[in-house]
Amino acid sequence: MSDTAIFIAATAEDLKSNNGLPAEIAVLQNQISDSERVVHTEMLADAAMPERFVNTLSQSGAQVTVLPATPDGGAALTTGLTARLHEFICSFPNVNQFLLAGIQVDRLVLAAAYLRRAGFQVILAGPDQGALDRVANCADDTFVWGKGGATSARRPARTQNRDDSAEAPDPFEVLVEEVTKSRSRGNRVLLTSLKQRMRKRIRRFDETRLKDKDGRPMRKFKDFVVDAANRGLIQLIERGNASHVLLPGEDANTEDDEEEETSADTGRGRKNSRGDSDDGAVDPLLDAVDMIGEDSSASDGEDDDSDDDAPDEPEAPEEPLTAEDIDPLEIDEEANPPPVEFLELLETILKTPLTLDDLVAALVKKQQDGDLSLKKRTLRNHLQAAFNNELLENPADEKPLKYSLVDDWRDIIDYL
Repeated sequence: MSDTAIFIAATAEDLKSNNGLPAEIAVLQNQISDSERVVHTEMLADAAMPERFVNTLSQSGAQVTVLPATPDGGAALTTGLTARLHEFICSFPNVNQFLLAGIQVDRLVLAAAYLRRAGFQVILAGPDQGALDRVANCADDTFVWGKGGATSARRPARTQNRDDSAEAPDPFEVLVEEVTKSRSRGNRVLLTSLKQRMRKRIRRFDETRLKDKDGRPMRKFKDFVVDAANRGLIQLIERGNASHVLLPGEDANTEDDEEEETSADTGRGRKNSRGDSDDGAVDPLLDAVDMIGEDSSASDGEDDDSDDDAPDEPEAPEEPLTAEDIDPLEIDEEANPPPVEFLELLETILKTPLTLDDLVAALVKKQQDGDLSLKKRTLRNHLQAAFNNELLENPADEKPLKYSLVDDWRDIIDYL
C-alpha cells in the first residue's frame, strides 16, 4: 500500500466567486484507489475563512493553513503551496503521491512541477475541464472535481499501472537482475551502491513498504536483501563490516579468492610509513588517511645517512585539486565509502546542487582557508569514493550537470 497526501489551495476570492469549494473533500479522498491510503489532507488559503467553513473542513479531516496576507493573494498561494510541500516532504518521506486540488488549477502548476521533478506522482483536480486540459502535461493524472462527483479527464498508462500491480516492476526481480549484471562483469556487489541502482530502476523505491516472506514489515534495505537471500534468490555473505551479494550456486570461496587477489594486487610491494612490509595485507583506510608526524620517505633496509644538522629542503607547494582529477561517471563496487566527516562537509557545501567545477573549487577554498586539513591525494580519494559509491547524484537533466548528496547517504554507508 502506498501513501497519498491531498493539498487544496484557494484564495478567499476564489472561494467567494465559486460559493465555496467545488465539492466535498470526501470526493477527493474517494478518488484514491484501494491500493493507496490518504495520510494527510490540508487546505491552504491566503486569508482567514469563516469559522463555519473551517469547522466543516476539520470534520472532513483537513488541516487548515492560512498564509500571511499579501497584496497579491494568487501569487502568495502559488509560492506558499510550494514552500509548504517542501516542508511536508522533509517530514513525511514515505508519501509517494500528491493530489493537488483547487478552483484555479493554473495556480497548482508550479507545485506540480516541483513534485514531479522530485520523483513524486501528481494528480491535479479542479472544476473546469478546459483548465485541466491545459495543464494535463504537468501531472500524471487529472480529474474534474465538482458537485456531481469526480470525472476522470486523463488516465495515462503510468497512472493505470498503480492500480495494476502485475505491471509494476517486481523489486526482487530487479534485485536479481542488478546482481546478475554486476557478477557477470566480475564485480563484487556491495550494499553501499546496490540500493542506489534499485532506486534508479524503480522510481521511489522504498523497502519499508514491503513485507518479508513471513509477513513482517521491513525496516531497512538490508532486511530486503536478507529476505531475498532467505527466498533463495541470492546469497548474502558477511565480510567484516561489509555485506557481499552473490548469485545462487556461486561458490562463496570465490568471493574470498577475488578479495585476496585484489588485496595482493593492491598491496604488492607496498610498505607502510615506517618502512615495514605489509605482506600483501591492505588496510582499507590506508589510502584515505594522511599519516602525520612520520617520514614516508624511509624504506625497508636502508639507513638514514642524512645530516641531522643539514637544513630541511623547502617542500614544493602542492598543486590544488581540479575537476579533471575526478571522474563522476566512475562506479567502483570495491571502493570504500568516504568518512562520515567528509560527507557531512559535502552536505554543508551542497545545500543547493553544484557543478563539479564549483564543488571542487569550494573544497579547495576550504583547504586554503584552513578549514580542511586534507592533502590533495586524500581529498581526491574521498571525493572520487563518493562518486564510486553513487553518494552524489545529478537530480536534474539540465546542463551543465549539477550534483547533490543523496538524501539517505547515512543509511547507505551504514548498510541501512
